[in-house]
Amino acid sequence: MRNVQVCGLSILIDGQVWKGIYGGGITDRLGETKSNNKGTLMKIVSYRSSEDLDVEFIDDFHHIKKHQTYVNFRRGQIKNPYDKTVFGIGYLGAGKHKMQYPDTKTNTKTYMSWKNMLDRCYGKQNRDLHPAYFDISTVCNEWLNFQTFADWYEEREYKCDGRLHLDKDILHPGNKVYSPDNCILVPQRINMLFVNKPNNRGLPNGIKKCVRGYSAKYNHEELGSYLTLEEAYSVYVKKKKEDIIKIANEYRNIIPNYVYEALIQYEFKIENDKNYRKIA
Repeated sequence: MRNVQVCGLSILIDGQVWKGIYGGGITDRLGETKSNNKGTLMKIVSYRSSEDLDVEFIDDFHHIKKHQTYVNFRRGQIKNPYDKTVFGIGYLGAGKHKMQYPDTKTNTKTYMSWKNMLDRCYGKQNRDLHPAYFDISTVCNEWLNFQTFADWYEEREYKCDGRLHLDKDILHPGNKVYSPDNCILVPQRINMLFVNKPNNRGLPNGIKKCVRGYSAKYNHEELGSYLTLEEAYSVYVKKKKEDIIKIANEYRNIIPNYVYEALIQYEFKIENDKNYRKIA
């Protein structure tokens, strides 16, 4: 049975205040809870009217979203910036960084860099497209928050011809984790020198088994045949490193010094090659 009390021109029903006879409708919904469409529990923490209320999300972040409507609250349509809406693991977070440019409504380059990183690691549709990443490479916890990643990206962004690529291997060859300490931004042309397309031969790209050992080839240039895989790989990476240094010097006055130094000092190791399968 409902507890009804008449208080002047208002009625108190089960602890909630109704307007006077001529107004109608509940006016005090403080503390009411409801899950949004992503399953996160919401709680009304401030109620000024049905058209102006504040909602707290009951999760690890306890973000408060202000000036919402009661209709959207009841429908579960209030979006929590900390809901994991990007590949089931990333979230936009609350902050100054937006996913789209306000004038064109297209995704920003910062957002696309973040989204593509998550896609390579967690996008199930890319299992075949990025076999070297899927279920192998991961993203550090702090970069699951777009705001944190965007702070890092925009602090290090610089102008160059073409796009900047997010690289996780140049600083630490063989690295499997995208994180602030492991990654740098490099021009697309430079990053393409480090692309290692998957093959099913168990050998590094540029190396093939031949009748008497192994042959090496770089950029359509035949580099000869060698008795051992190690010899062939050494010749191949020597040629590739010369190319990297040459192009790095072309960008010397464009890229930051720490990027230049990382390129110059980079060392190829066969055990870090994603295609290499050691023969027992």
